[in-house]
Amino acid sequence: MGRHRQPKPFKRFGSYHVRYYITRDGVRVQKSHRLCPVTDGANKAKKLCTEFLKDHVNIGVQDSGPMGVVEFWDSIYQPFLDGGNSGLKPSTVHGYKQVWNQHLKSHFGTTNLTDYTTPMMSAFLTSLAKDHRPRTLNTIKWLASAIFMHAINTGHAVTNPIRDAMVHGKTLGHGDTKSYTLEEMENVITALVDDVQAQLIMALCFFGGLRRGEIAGLQWSDSDGEFIHIRRALSRGEVGEPKSKRARRPVPIIQPVRGLLMLWRAKCPSEQVWMFQDPDGDGPLDLEVYAAQTIRPVLGKLWKGYHAGRRGLGTTLKKITGNSTAGQNMLGHTTQRVTEAHYEHALPEEALRGMRLLEEKVSK
Repeated sequence: MGRHRQPKPFKRFGSYHVRYYITRDGVRVQKSHRLCPVTDGANKAKKLCTEFLKDHVNIGVQDSGPMGVVEFWDSIYQPFLDGGNSGLKPSTVHGYKQVWNQHLKSHFGTTNLTDYTTPMMSAFLTSLAKDHRPRTLNTIKWLASAIFMHAINTGHAVTNPIRDAMVHGKTLGHGDTKSYTLEEMENVITALVDDVQAQLIMALCFFGGLRRGEIAGLQWSDSDGEFIHIRRALSRGEVGEPKSKRARRPVPIIQPVRGLLMLWRAKCPSEQVWMFQDPDGDGPLDLEVYAAQTIRPVLGKLWKGYHAGRRGLGTTLKKITGNSTAGQNMLGHTTQRVTEAHYEHALPEEALRGMRLLEEKVSK
């Protein structure tokens, strides 16, 4: 098969550099890497270039012959994801591996990258459409496309057959997503009356609109009495940045969060760093395990998951304020469209107004 020419070193600002491409969120992005000073010589630059491309971009790993899609995943794409070069969060990488193992690995089978065609993917997606909803189909297609984009960038393929694939015929509806109403959340907090920590965690889901990872990443220094400042998030056991720039936000503290926060602070040692700490160590609490062991056994059918609190807040603020702006700002969404599509069945004033109205409603 034909190959893309391997990138070569070039001179700029007194040093040798190399340009290369990676795929990030489905988009081909050009990057540049400094190799060495010009005074080190062209031969050293070529050697460093070859080593860098092989170790960090996976260019030059294969020298000849077509490669199977499954082999490409095992030897190149999965190591690329695991190595952190993709820029994806651990939770996203985990999700991609699940999609691969559940759907794509058996589908690709022994097919080579160069033999796979658009009609193959269209037929596969169409066969899945009877039992899977559009969001799942889109995730499967996106991952398959990302694999082929990476194959193009590493010289193992010349075209992306996934891009134009589509479902032929009808698909299932999007389905209903679970969310708490205000009354349901009040019942949840009442049911957890014997566990202040559990009460506060659930209150932060609904009355703060926090994601599970944001709650797990909270430290006591993030609260100033008026706001909780989202500065980090826990993802697959690793503490990192929040999901997006908009996710790094101040969240106003209203009742019942304020009262529960004071009660829980009084129960925690003064030197404790994490707001919710792992009882067996100094790190943050694993909220997935905590839900299974502590919250779900008490709530039973009342339990709808942590994320149902965020959806409930978005819906409640829409009803109170009559618009989506407050929900967008509180939930940290980049666009209002995300809030409207999935979360409606210094902080902007509209969000503050909405939270004040919610606090008044709770107080009554």
